[in-house]
Amino acid sequence: MVNIDEIYELFTWDSIYTEEEYSLREQQGLELAKSVKYLFPFLQPYIPNGKSKSVWEPCAKVIADRSDEELIPYLNYLFEWLQDLNWPGAGIIINRLAKMPKALTDEALKYSKLSAEKNQDELWLAWLKEFENRQAE
Repeated sequence: MVNIDEIYELFTWDSIYTEEEYSLREQQGLELAKSVKYLFPFLQPYIPNGKSKSVWEPCAKVIADRSDEELIPYLNYLFEWLQDLNWPGAGIIINRLAKMPKALTDEALKYSKLSAEKNQDELWLAWLKEFENRQAE
């Protein structure tokens, strides 16, 4: 059984690692993550060491590697990641979502738009529009 903590440790960037060392660690984590059935641990996780966002990019890679069918239960959460495309991994997520058939993403997109409107989150609405533009391409 894979230990999610071990994956997080491999994904956590730290200046003690060279770029090459970190790349190898990330690759090890990505390999281990393939055997994790449920994706919740990879949805913008909170890591108490203050380095939460340092694991978001590799977590997005884990998610992007999954099939459309595997992603369907998590679509609302994935659209939340689009609240700010400056967040680590957001570019990976928007590109992966844009590859999905429109029929699969429509409901989650509508839900996200309503949430963004309710919260008057203009930035999120703008990024959702960006998603629609990429999906149309």
